[in-house]
Amino acid sequence: MSLYRKYRPQTFEDVVGQDHVAHTLRNALGANPIRIAHAYLFCGPRGTGKTTSARLLAKCLNCEKGPTSTPCNECDFCVRVTNNQAVMDLIEIDAASNTGVDNVRENIIDKVNVAPAQGRYRVYIIDEVHMLSTSSFNALLKTLEEPPSHAIFVLATTDAHKVPTTITSRCQRFDFRRVGPRDIVGRLQYVAQSEGMELSETAARLIAHTADGALRDALTLLEQVWAFSPENINEADVRLVLGTVSEELIDDLMRAVVSQDAAGVLGHIERTVDEGASFSQLTRDLVAYCRDLLLLLVGFESTSTLSDAQKKTRHYFANAIGRARLMNTVESLRATEKEMRQSTDHRLLLELALVRAASAIESAPVTAVTALAAPVAVRPTVAVQSTPVAPQGLQAPSRPQPVWRETPAPSTPTAEESSTAAPIQNATPEETEVPLEETAPEIAPVEIALDENSPIATVPIETAPTLAVSDSKKKGRRIHDMDEFLELWPKVLMRIRKKIGVTAVAYLHDAYPYSLSATEATLEFQKEFHFEKACEEAKRSPFEQVLNECLDTPRKLTFRLAEKKPEPVKEILPEPEIDYDDDEPDVAALAQQLFAAEIMEP
Repeated sequence: MSLYRKYRPQTFEDVVGQDHVAHTLRNALGANPIRIAHAYLFCGPRGTGKTTSARLLAKCLNCEKGPTSTPCNECDFCVRVTNNQAVMDLIEIDAASNTGVDNVRENIIDKVNVAPAQGRYRVYIIDEVHMLSTSSFNALLKTLEEPPSHAIFVLATTDAHKVPTTITSRCQRFDFRRVGPRDIVGRLQYVAQSEGMELSETAARLIAHTADGALRDALTLLEQVWAFSPENINEADVRLVLGTVSEELIDDLMRAVVSQDAAGVLGHIERTVDEGASFSQLTRDLVAYCRDLLLLLVGFESTSTLSDAQKKTRHYFANAIGRARLMNTVESLRATEKEMRQSTDHRLLLELALVRAASAIESAPVTAVTALAAPVAVRPTVAVQSTPVAPQGLQAPSRPQPVWRETPAPSTPTAEESSTAAPIQNATPEETEVPLEETAPEIAPVEIALDENSPIATVPIETAPTLAVSDSKKKGRRIHDMDEFLELWPKVLMRIRKKIGVTAVAYLHDAYPYSLSATEATLEFQKEFHFEKACEEAKRSPFEQVLNECLDTPRKLTFRLAEKKPEPVKEILPEPEIDYDDDEPDVAALAQQLFAAEIMEP
């Protein structure tokens, strides 16, 4: 039997890390009279004791000495539940494999009214209840709302947000938490002592860290390592079996990063290959390591099971690398870990991230002020930092600590630039706001008057608010003549679609560049319907504004309806004259001779 099944808690006192749940259920079962609900919802991460607590609740309700808060574990019902044997009054349903409404009707609805065969209550435990279909939830709703007095429902799920609110509102909800590292280490030591194995404290802490709050996963990992090393289990055995990176290698990597030794970083990555560890696992371990450094740097005392020597080493690394650089390193490693999922060259990605972290140059952040304002002469400054004292056994950084910030060389601004850049030079970046766009005052839209005698409609530039775009934002190719107007017209339509919308492009679907003069740009429509719709839409949409962003100089936009081409006149040919030849034989006379027929009078 697996360790997590063999050492499953048999009383609420043995439940690890869920004191709030165990205490509440014990008080409800020990009250006189008992205060139990007809439905419970146990939700939380995997391996935290949801199904175990549900089975304990069933034992407490149907124990021969119960209902009680502490089952005897000696009666027939308790023994059967403890030994994982079939019990008629305890029905466990896996919702992941019984999702249909027929399964719910067959297993629950049709049998819920049957009286208990052995105990006082019939307990239904539905694991992964969020996997039920919508129709199954609807079928279960009425039974869950008004069940028989002998029916108790316990719904267990890892995704409580997927359970409908109509179900959760009828249940008492208990949220199971991740088990703390100290509780997991204590439970592992208890199991190891019961099985006669020697488990070192560092190995237990490493297993607890890998389990990430799931006690069942921790017991499974312990069983796996136990199979590799039957007698003594140390940290090296755990790392070898689980494929984790040694802490010594991580310390050496961080020492190279702190010392800004890029060559040393690459050498330690080569050691990773020799040790057979995966680069993705090394990246995850480095992220966790840097997280511990950040927590220590900000003064947060986490619940991690670090020894005093480990905390001392991490304090040194955290103070040596600095908060800003440490946060950049964490973000870079997180991005590398995400990119590894879509790439196969994991080593290159990790090398780039760590060499960048070990770099001695910090680039100044690019802001709107530095991007738009004229270059400002700034003296190179040196960031003076106090040199941290390395603990015993660690080598202090050998590379210089000052960080030089590179700045652009000063340039002589023009008259226009000096007038606009002067206020920016006299203000700090935090207090200066550079407007990227200025909005022109709103002007009432002008209606388009169509002349009956002229098929041309003029669209004035005041039909929509105009945005003054700065010269720094003008990019790309500009339209200067008619040939470029014809060539770039599809790209103009794409710009209209991006700036105004898809509907605006639909109005100009039938339009085509007709002419481009120094003051006007004319579009020609082939169909009158499209022409009229475009003229109406031009009163609301800034067609001319978007078009002028593509032209070299602003022009007035006009619409033109193409002249209808005259239909070609079809030549009417005279009907051919039938020439009746008198010499042709008489058909009626030939028929009389051939068939010996007679012509009858009407």
